[in-house]
Amino acid sequence: MIMRITIIKSDQKGIKALELGRSKLVVTVLLSMLSLVAVVTATFYITKWVLQQDLVSESAIQKWQVELTQQKEELERAKKLSEDKVQALSSRLASMQAHILRLDAAGARLAEEAGITEEFGFGAAPAMGGPSEGDSADKATYHDVASSLDTIQSSIEAKEQQLFALESLLLDKNISAEQKITGRPVNTGWLSSPYGYRADPFSGKRAWHAGIDFSALAGSDVVATAAGVVTTVERKAGYGIFVEVSHGDGYTTRYGHNKAVLVKKGDLVEKGETIAKVGSTGRSTGPHVHYEVTRNGKRVNPWRYLKES
Repeated sequence: MIMRITIIKSDQKGIKALELGRSKLVVTVLLSMLSLVAVVTATFYITKWVLQQDLVSESAIQKWQVELTQQKEELERAKKLSEDKVQALSSRLASMQAHILRLDAAGARLAEEAGITEEFGFGAAPAMGGPSEGDSADKATYHDVASSLDTIQSSIEAKEQQLFALESLLLDKNISAEQKITGRPVNTGWLSSPYGYRADPFSGKRAWHAGIDFSALAGSDVVATAAGVVTTVERKAGYGIFVEVSHGDGYTTRYGHNKAVLVKKGDLVEKGETIAKVGSTGRSTGPHVHYEVTRNGKRVNPWRYLKES
């Protein structure tokens, strides 16, 4: 079977007829397909190239975003560093202020002890002045301020130690006076039995009495004859309810036959402070205080301390 295709073309010159055989038809179809493939291929590569150009642009944008994020982080770090430095300076200033307040308090106490409060106003800011440097003065940097604070803090700490040393010397004098045993263990009452040999109130025989008895009304105050620390509160054979106070340097005072005790072991007591109430507990014939003074564990005559009051 022979396949033929006739193409009729009409123009001004007349009508022409083109007859295609099978072979020509095949060639024409192949050429058409090749042209189509070429167009599709070119379109694919052109599209791919365009897409690649878009990807490059997106990558550049992403890079810029990363750089921008890094710059923001660096800015935050710089800001945090600045805040930390300011906070450090603020903390140091607060610490120095606390030292200065302590110095003011110590200075005020020393001035009062020495009787010179009118000459030194520790509560007021020191008076200062001088001509202005104007614009010629150099602006202080952070390192300048930090260095100045170092110097001032060292000076404050040194002065603080010196001032507290002086305060300790003055206070030691007062403490020594408070620790000195003087006076009687009762505010009202009378000496009813001296230190030394006496007739025992129960047996009538000659016996040693290692303290002094002060008769007083039951329930009246028993007072410490010096400042110190309560070392013993107990019911003791012969003494009844018993209190002992240590005053340092080996000295103690003892108070016996109490009705009640107002302090406990470990308490700090001041000279003249009420530590107990007069009673008649233990080996006693009536309300009174049995008062003893010891030095390095040995009982001594309290009479000499009564005379120093």
